[in-house]
Amino acid sequence: MAERLPRVLVVEDNADIVDIVQRRLQLDGIEPVVCSRGAAAKTLLGQQEFDAVVLDIMMPDIDGFEVLRHIRAMPELEDLPVIMLTAKASPQDRERAKNMGADAYIVKPFGPHDLVRTLRGCFRRRSNAAAAPAN
Repeated sequence: MAERLPRVLVVEDNADIVDIVQRRLQLDGIEPVVCSRGAAAKTLLGQQEFDAVVLDIMMPDIDGFEVLRHIRAMPELEDLPVIMLTAKASPQDRERAKNMGADAYIVKPFGPHDLVRTLRGCFRRRSNAAAAPAN
């Protein structure tokens, strides 16, 4: 039986960014699932299993910080890697995301290879944590 591809929820409302991210992830053997609104992301997170989330902050309905808060409040998702991918470059926004539990913060414009490298690092850390013996 073939091993399943890692699945990443991409929450982004800019069609050009979605296209870039979707193609890069597919080329790198990662299955993207895309939605453009925070409310839709919250629904998908309750219905499907993901290996990571790539999350924009500025969206038309619920912002990325609210989605991140939702993710970290759910015990079954508390270790789900979340990468913020945003145009918000201020140190205050970076610090807020970090304090809320974001695993990484990438500012647009970005290199698609950097996003994949960051995702792969998150996958490795999560896999290593799952394989580590309990204390």
